[in-house]
Amino acid sequence: MSRVFRADAISLHRGTRCIVENFSLNIEPGKVVALLGPNGSGKSTIVSALAGDMLPTSGEILLDDRLLNEILIAELATLRSVSQQHQRFTLAFAVSDVLSMTTARSGNTQSIFEAVHALDIENLMDRKVTSLSGGEQQRVSIAMAFAQETPYLLLDEPFAAQDVASSARIALYIQNLAQLGRGILVVAHMNESQLAWCDELRRI
Repeated sequence: MSRVFRADAISLHRGTRCIVENFSLNIEPGKVVALLGPNGSGKSTIVSALAGDMLPTSGEILLDDRLLNEILIAELATLRSVSQQHQRFTLAFAVSDVLSMTTARSGNTQSIFEAVHALDIENLMDRKVTSLSGGEQQRVSIAMAFAQETPYLLLDEPFAAQDVASSARIALYIQNLAQLGRGILVVAHMNESQLAWCDELRRI
């Protein structure tokens, strides 16, 4: 079995509108792939398809040689984790409780500690997620994805609404996780020079 998360010539439609056409991408273990493009180019739609939230109109998505749409949701949650660009929390749980839920299956609280420390969100742990700013909610969403310890990570605009220091911490931890063997997709609306630390830059 080959280890790669692959989109093979996929097209994605919403209703009669074609959002993405004939797009291919490989996310390999230990590599960081950055997907760049202007607003409205379909980057977030690609993340939704890779997450398993929508089926491609044509082409196929394979995770380690298995068709994504044939993997049960419970198993898929152990193989890929996702941080969406516009994560919004509706229930007033404490940040610490939300993060604990992400590792309830594995029971590995160390991964939570590492993600919280890396993103410097210790001061948010007792806050209600519904009280956080958009940038703070985004960092909690990223920490949730990091803490799940899945082989593949899909991060949709992780640097949006972040200041320079927060962006640097996020980038450093992404690189650290890649060195541990995780395959990571970073969707970004940035200059290529700001993403020179990624292993591959793709434009759409």
